[in-house]
Amino acid sequence: MSSPTQSEASNPIQAFFERYGSFDYDPAGETMPQFWKLCDLYDWDRDSDEREEALTEIRDAIAQQFNAFYGSDAESLNGWHSLYRALQIADIPDTVQGCKDMIETIHVNICDLVDHKEDVPQKHSTEDELADYSRRTGKIYPRENAYAGGLLRFLLRQITGEYHGKRRDRGQQRGGRKGRQGSKRHRRGQH
Repeated sequence: MSSPTQSEASNPIQAFFERYGSFDYDPAGETMPQFWKLCDLYDWDRDSDEREEALTEIRDAIAQQFNAFYGSDAESLNGWHSLYRALQIADIPDTVQGCKDMIETIHVNICDLVDHKEDVPQKHSTEDELADYSRRTGKIYPRENAYAGGLLRFLLRQITGEYHGKRRDRGQQRGGRKGRQGSKRHRRGQH
């Protein structure tokens, strides 16, 4: 297995776009709108294998970039604090559990969080508002992505379909989980 190039190690999103030499990637631009332009440039049909493979790869790159910015250890207080500082959240909890609890009230698009390096990405008031925005802009990050662990998984929200997986009920005490298993079809397209 070969080691990643400097570009792949430092910016997985840029490394993804560099593989498509005829595409003019703008590192300051938003990732997903550029991805959709790439699909148009290469004339990939919505259901084509090439498009599906590229979509999986760009989503992997987004997760890898997120992990590079904030870390992938959900038990790291430093990682949580980096994430909260990027979101410009006041009164950051001083425990990992406090950070985990607070993140349930924050609704931000993962693609926007990775793209907005200098400014604060838009925070949405509700999960439904985030879902509407994510569907409208095509910025949907799937729950089943292999890299959606650590801190990233705490930002995943229901974007499409009805969720039938395990999720803590809002009123339930910490530690307990309750839910039903659903079909894979219903778990797809969640951010």
